[in-house]
Amino acid sequence: MIGQESYQEINRFLNQELEKKKVLIAVHRGSSAGNIVENTIPAYEASLQMGGDIVEADVFKTSDDQLYHFHNGMERKNFQKDFDIRSLSSQELKDLTYCNSNLSAISYPVEKLEDTLRYFKGRCLINIDRAWDFFPLICDLVKQEDMVEQVILKGPLEEETLQFLAGEETKFLFMPKISKLAQLDLLKQYPEVNIIGVEIKAETEADDFYQAETIQELKDANLCVWINALTMNDEKKLFAGHDDNTSILQSADQGWGVLLEKGADIIQTDWPSLVVRYLESKGLH
Repeated sequence: MIGQESYQEINRFLNQELEKKKVLIAVHRGSSAGNIVENTIPAYEASLQMGGDIVEADVFKTSDDQLYHFHNGMERKNFQKDFDIRSLSSQELKDLTYCNSNLSAISYPVEKLEDTLRYFKGRCLINIDRAWDFFPLICDLVKQEDMVEQVILKGPLEEETLQFLAGEETKFLFMPKISKLAQLDLLKQYPEVNIIGVEIKAETEADDFYQAETIQELKDANLCVWINALTMNDEKKLFAGHDDNTSILQSADQGWGVLLEKGADIIQTDWPSLVVRYLESKGLH
């Protein structure tokens, strides 16, 4: 059972998925290739067809407070020009032209969060990332679409966020990002928040959340453990180098296998079909 007993009804979808599959696969920005770009419904759909369980979706707020999908900072990659997408209005977004993997302009628009929620209603878990500065807007929309059970809000562990969620009558699923053991003390101060798990980070094998006893402490508190297998670049380590690249180019046992040994309940990856195959070889998923 994940989460507090008093929140079991609202956590039912997540618990059913974990009971059925044991380990869930979150797919980073969906699966983009060819003429399908990241953070769009086609990318999210492709990720599910490749065996993913959780759509990981970045969200930003336009200058007129509308909610769309995009990872700000990736404008050069996706549009081949430099600007801050957050400075645009929803009307100005209509003038943007995505570039696909061949650097060809395509007609697909920047996606509305509202459209994504409606498209995947009843189908899968959706992790909303990078939206912590405007959680009130996110929560209003999620509640409006009657999708509280399906949506996991993720963000840094900040007292302001915890106070907001504690004050909400609806107990939204929240997963803070943590990297230090001391942060667990803050979590314990907010039983009014439906904290269903944590995303942990360990840059080296000496870090707090690489240690088995620390991860077991999370599990003893009925928290699910999200570990990133993402390889962001040549330098950045999200879990001590046991990542997608290591799994594919060296040994899956030294990459995804280490995450399983450490107790990952959710693995975030850019390569869902390969992770599925590996999990199935271990009798999981």
